[in-house]
Amino acid sequence: MIFEAKDLKIYYKTKRGFVKAVDNINLTVEKGQTVGLVGESGCGKSTFGQGILRILPPSTFYGGSMKIENQEILGLPENSMRKIRGKKIGMIFQDPMTSLNPVMKIEKLFFETLKTHEPEITEEEARDRTAKVLEKVGIEPERMREYSFQFSGGMRQRVMIALTLVLNPILVIADEPTTSLDVIVQAQIMSLLNELRKEYDMSMILITHDLGVVAEMADKICVMYAGHIVEEALSEDLYYNPKHPYTKLLIKSIPNTNINDLDLKYIPGSPPDLLKPPIGCRFAPRCPYKKEICETNEPPVVKVDNTNVKCWLYSGVEQ
Repeated sequence: MIFEAKDLKIYYKTKRGFVKAVDNINLTVEKGQTVGLVGESGCGKSTFGQGILRILPPSTFYGGSMKIENQEILGLPENSMRKIRGKKIGMIFQDPMTSLNPVMKIEKLFFETLKTHEPEITEEEARDRTAKVLEKVGIEPERMREYSFQFSGGMRQRVMIALTLVLNPILVIADEPTTSLDVIVQAQIMSLLNELRKEYDMSMILITHDLGVVAEMADKICVMYAGHIVEEALSEDLYYNPKHPYTKLLIKSIPNTNINDLDLKYIPGSPPDLLKPPIGCRFAPRCPYKKEICETNEPPVVKVDNTNVKCWLYSGVEQ
């Protein structure tokens, strides 16, 4: 097992109390596996990804356990955590324009990254490593002497991917890596990521709200809602036989290209306030199948076929 989160909690401290962005979730990633993390905006996906690297504000509360290759990282001091960021766990952020320093040439960004983890490396060796990894993502090595603002959005994202891969991490967190790109470039980037994942034999957590993308890329999908993982299943099982009401509604909300069915479907209501989440099932206020117990008791995680689902509908309780 490459990564394991157990009973993980990540709460933001505010003047009004704690925002329970990630609340008691369990997730594992095997070697070479791609795990998709999907859900609406505000459900805790990006918090989970950034929480793994512990790059959230210092006042953030963490609880439970996180392990990379069986090494507990939740309680590690900052100087030890720096050795893991980039080297063992890499991250591709949503917007490369805000992640790449606009006043530093690309080669300087790569040199600083390599020098941080490999102090003995020379500039010539770093330049050679940079050229090779840029070629892997389809960028001419000569362009390393340019600045990030001289690249298009798609090319900047390729630079971000290369910057992540240059240290050959065992786990890559891709946080909505194609959000700001057009559809054609999105397809190119996702295809590139998939090829590189196989070539580098790395594991990946793909964070997205696009069920179409994740169904094609991921081996396993975890559906998040209001800080909880409400369903976990193999990609094909989840797409063709969803169990949780939220997952079913998410899939129905995917735009239909059938000209005879152009009605836009959506999920009525809004996600709950995570300062004071519902005491029962967090999806109950929006669920068309809710029972009385859903509003008063948090549902257990139940195994149905090969799917783990957090829902009272499968618990055998008749209420």
